Amino acid sequence: MKRIIRPLCLLLLASVVLTSCLGDNDSEGDVYSDTAITAVTLGTLNRYTMTTSSKTGNDTIIKTSLTGSNYKITIDQLGQRIFNTDSLPLGTDLKHVTISTLTTKNGGVAFIRSLISDTLFYVSSTDSLDFTQPRTIRVMSSNGESYRDYTMTLSASTMKGTTFGWQRIGQSDELAGWTDKKLVLFRDTVYLMDKDIAIVDNDRGATALRVNDAGAIEAQDFFTADGWKPLDGNVENPGLATLIGSTQHEIFAIGKDGRLKVSFDGMGRHWQDEQLDDSPSLLPTTGIAMAIWKYAPADSTDFILLAGNSDAEIAHAICWRKLSRYHATGMATEGIWVYMPVDGYNRYTLPRQEYLSITYLNDILLAVGSDMTLYQSRDQGITWKKASVYTLPSQITGSRVVIGADSLDRLWLLTDSGELWMGTLR
Repeated sequence: MKRIIRPLCLLLLASVVLTSCLGDNDSEGDVYSDTAITAVTLGTLNRYTMTTSSKTGNDTIIKTSLTGSNYKITIDQLGQRIFNTDSLPLGTDLKHVTISTLTTKNGGVAFIRSLISDTLFYVSSTDSLDFTQPRTIRVMSSNGESYRDYTMTLSASTMKGTTFGWQRIGQSDELAGWTDKKLVLFRDTVYLMDKDIAIVDNDRGATALRVNDAGAIEAQDFFTADGWKPLDGNVENPGLATLIGSTQHEIFAIGKDGRLKVSFDGMGRHWQDEQLDDSPSLLPTTGIAMAIWKYAPADSTDFILLAGNSDAEIAHAICWRKLSRYHATGMATEGIWVYMPVDGYNRYTLPRQEYLSITYLNDILLAVGSDMTLYQSRDQGITWKKASVYTLPSQITGSRVVIGADSLDRLWLLTDSGELWMGTLR
C-alpha cells in the first residue's frame, strides 16, 4: 500500500539520550589520568512571554517549554569555555536549566561549582541549575589525579525581532504535485501528510489514524508505516466521514451525518457527538483546517480553532472555537464549541478559500489558502487581516502552500512545487 505519510527528510533535532558522564568506549574497570568534556546538551527549558489583551488591556504571562537540544552548545577546548552559539529565545528562564547530556572523555566525572562557595556538586540530568551568571564545570579524571575547569555561559535574547525573513531550505520533486495535504511538525520533524490523518502520541507510541470507506477507524504505526489495519478489541463504527485533528486528549472527526464527533480513548475506538452552541449546518464541510495551542490564562486547557467553508455562508470562511479543559486523568470533560458569527460591522473576515492551512505562531493565528495570501488574527479568529510582518516569500514557485509552526517560533512553508521554506523573526 502506498505510504501517505511522507517525511520531508528534514530532521530538526536529534533525539536526546540521557547519559551519566559515560566515557568513550572504555573497557569496564579502566582508569585514566586525562579527561575533557566532549559534548553538552540542554534539557527542557522554560520560556515566559507576555501578551496584552486587546479588549481588557490586561497582561498575561505565558509559559511554554523549549527543547534544549535544539540549541547547539559549543565547547572551546583551548579556552576551556562552554557556551551556546545562538542566543536562546527571549524570555528563556536561565535560572532553572537542566543539562540532559554531559559526555566526557575517558570516563571523567563532571561537577558544578556552587555560586556561593567552592563546593562542587555532581552534575545530574534532574538538577535545576542557575545560569544567570557564568558557572564553573569541573571534570575529574577517572583515577582522580587530574581535572579540567570550564566556564559555562548561557545567553538569551534580550529583544524580540520585528522583521520577518524567509530562508529557502531546498526543493524536492518527491514533495511536489500534492493537492490536499497538511504540514505537521511532529517530534521536531516536518511531515507532509494527507489532510484526513490524525496522529495520537501516548504510552502506546505514535500512531496514525484515518477513516476507511466504511466510516471506521484504521491505524498504523506512525514511524514504520507498516500498513493500515482495523483497530482491534471492542470497537464501534461511528460512521465517520473524515478526521480533522487531534490533541493529546481528544481526536476530532466529522461524521457522515454532518455532526462534529470526538473520541476520548486515545485511539478512536469510541465516539460521541460534540456539544455545539449553534446549528451543525454551520460546521465547515470543505477547506477544513484546525489549529491547537495552549490557552495561557487557564491551566490544563487547550484552545482549538476550526475553520473552513460552509454552504450556510458563501461570502467568507467560518470559524468555530473551543476551550477544552482536561483533568489529571487526561480526559477532556469540559468545553463546548462556540460558533463565531461575522457581525455586519466586522470588515475583517477570513475569505472563503478552496483550501486552507492554519497555524499558531508568536501569539497570533496565521492562515493561507487558495488566494496565496497570509492572513493573521490577534483575537483568536474573530477578525482577520492581511498580515503585514508575515508575508509569503516573494520568490516561491507553485500555486498551493501549507504552513506549520514549531516550538522555536519558526514558520515552515511547503509549496506544491516541492519548495520548503523556513521563516523567523529577526
